[in-house]
Amino acid sequence: MWIFNTDINLIWLVLGFFTIFMVFFNGLIDLFEDKLPLFILEAFRYGKTLNGPVQTNLVRLIKVPKSWFLHFYIFSSIYIPYLLYLACDTYVRGQPVPAFVRTSLDVLCTESRSSNTTKEAILLGTFLLCIQCFRRLYECACVNQKSGSTMNILHYVVGFVHYFSTGTGILCEAPSFAGRHENSSVDFSRLISWKYCILSIVFFVAWSQQFRTHKIFATLKSRNPNKHGIPYGGLFSLVSCPHYLCEVVIYAVLMLILGWTHTTMVVVFTWVLVNQTVAAWMSHSWYKRNFKDYPKHRTAIFPYVL
Repeated sequence: MWIFNTDINLIWLVLGFFTIFMVFFNGLIDLFEDKLPLFILEAFRYGKTLNGPVQTNLVRLIKVPKSWFLHFYIFSSIYIPYLLYLACDTYVRGQPVPAFVRTSLDVLCTESRSSNTTKEAILLGTFLLCIQCFRRLYECACVNQKSGSTMNILHYVVGFVHYFSTGTGILCEAPSFAGRHENSSVDFSRLISWKYCILSIVFFVAWSQQFRTHKIFATLKSRNPNKHGIPYGGLFSLVSCPHYLCEVVIYAVLMLILGWTHTTMVVVFTWVLVNQTVAAWMSHSWYKRNFKDYPKHRTAIFPYVL
């Protein structure tokens, strides 16, 4: 999008803003929590880290149930497969990219963008992202237990922006979607290369561990519907937030599949890394404040490090 005669990549701009916002406010709260107005703390935190019901009128006006996470997994489970369909239609069937898609990508990701990965990487990365969205939708609809936890509308909006930006960002630097249409066919033998096989295995290990973690949370909640407890089992033996660790690994795999030259995916990964690390640190701190017998050897998100 052209702003003040400058072609701005809106996806980079938005995710960059989110990343800086998370770092700034987390640092601010860590250093000056006792001196900050309550509405700032409640606007930044959500779920159990709110320490009870929202108290400030401003945040109460914009709070929504945390169960609304389901909405952006419904969205992503429709939108990301549609992007995969577009990629397959272009790369496998040889159809040109629809004009409205190219125009939209020009507006969102600049007209000067270039192709910085391979067709095979786009197909594999988008397919794996679809699998992740489908599983998260299933968890929210069928595994997660009902709770009274809330979040504010800003967290809700960020969920939609994240999946829209990730899916759209993948195609922003994809062959034929950026630059001229390429007539070369997909080399499916590349999809079983050592690189892609190893990365896919890492993806599914993290994918399955994240699912296991959410099932542990659900079981814990079903036993004590009205209060939080200390989770045990799986990667909880090492960290307080295995689901966030797995999310970082999943997006690291997607970034490595697309390659370091795919700048938008590097931006997406950086945002996910910062967001999940901050969220894990908030949860880890909450656990330590509220449970005197909380395992001392556990770190927040990265075993033995943080």
